[in-house]
Amino acid sequence: MNQSISEKNNLTTKINYFLILILPISLLSGSAVINVITVIIGLLFISDLYQRKNLIFLHDFNFYFLIIIYFYLIFNSVFVAKNEDSIVRALGFIRFILLTYAIYFYFNFFKKKIIKFWFFIFLVVSFDILFEYIFGRNILGFTSNYPGRIASFTGDELKIGNFYFGFLLVSLSYLPNKDKKLKIFLSLIFFILAILIGERSNFLKIFIMYSIFFLFFLNISYLKKISILIFLSFLSYIIISKSPALSSKFYNHIFEDYYEMIKKGETFDKDKIIRSNQHFGHYYTALVIFNENKIFGSGIKTFRVESFKNKYNSIDKFYGQSTHPHQLHFEFLSELGLVGYILIISNFIYILRKNINQKKDFLIKSGILFLIATLVPILPSGSFFTTYGAAIFWINYSFLIKKNRLETVN
Repeated sequence: MNQSISEKNNLTTKINYFLILILPISLLSGSAVINVITVIIGLLFISDLYQRKNLIFLHDFNFYFLIIIYFYLIFNSVFVAKNEDSIVRALGFIRFILLTYAIYFYFNFFKKKIIKFWFFIFLVVSFDILFEYIFGRNILGFTSNYPGRIASFTGDELKIGNFYFGFLLVSLSYLPNKDKKLKIFLSLIFFILAILIGERSNFLKIFIMYSIFFLFFLNISYLKKISILIFLSFLSYIIISKSPALSSKFYNHIFEDYYEMIKKGETFDKDKIIRSNQHFGHYYTALVIFNENKIFGSGIKTFRVESFKNKYNSIDKFYGQSTHPHQLHFEFLSELGLVGYILIISNFIYILRKNINQKKDFLIKSGILFLIATLVPILPSGSFFTTYGAAIFWINYSFLIKKNRLETVN
């Protein structure tokens, strides 16, 4: 694909470059802003490729894989969920597929500039997290209403942990490999800040990313690898234990109840454990819904309806009522059934296998580690189909699009 400079810098390209540049800012601004920007990026991307007479994604098998998933979501919403909200969610899913390929495409032109700006935004957010931890409010005056949780720029929505998880390794990819000392220093600072945010699930995912990176991607002796992991574990324990707010947040009362049962010599009470933890209640509800709708699930975005039905909330059971199961695997199984679960997980496995040996490109490594950490079972997560979480997911997914199947720009 031999675009001239004038072709490369047409107005459509410049607008999309700017919109992709400010994606992290849009994520900090709220779902409405993200929705508008992702839709505009998708439409301009199609227009840009049409002007160039080069629909690059038509050369990629993975694009057709994602389109099959897209049509299944539409089928599921129309014939299984049968409600307007589900249909809207399913139809709107196409914007994330287009966003994925748009980021891939424009990174060929502007990768260094975009990553540099994203790195700067991540540093600002990191400073803001530390500022709020010390002074109780962020640099704009936002405060968190939840003890032990940092709000930062996301305010009451408390989504900064997800943002940090999604952009940490991406931001580090800006630093050249020769700056090893700076990279190690910032990695440690970012790790500490991930603890201070106070979100257990996202911190554990970051810990998993670090662990996999040190064990499988870093070319050092196993003794050093194990030493690093022990150090990070010990550091996490010290920071959490020294802060009453953090220790109360991280020290899950599941274990308190479990230890109390052991002390009293009581038998293991499954219902008590489920009742003591809201997320376990959500998981249990999701499994029950799945057992009743194994093939196609209850329908995309229907957990918010199903979980409130009386049959899931009898006196003898402790099911969790919520808008979604707070775990990707349970969300896919309960709402999309075995068909949807197999389709989506198969795509994730496919994209990982295509990239697992691409260890030289740090951006690809960040995408691999993000996807693996996201797919860890049991750990709570946001809904896969909400705007905020989906945007962060597909930004990282875009780094795994195989360049050898698409025409690239020199």
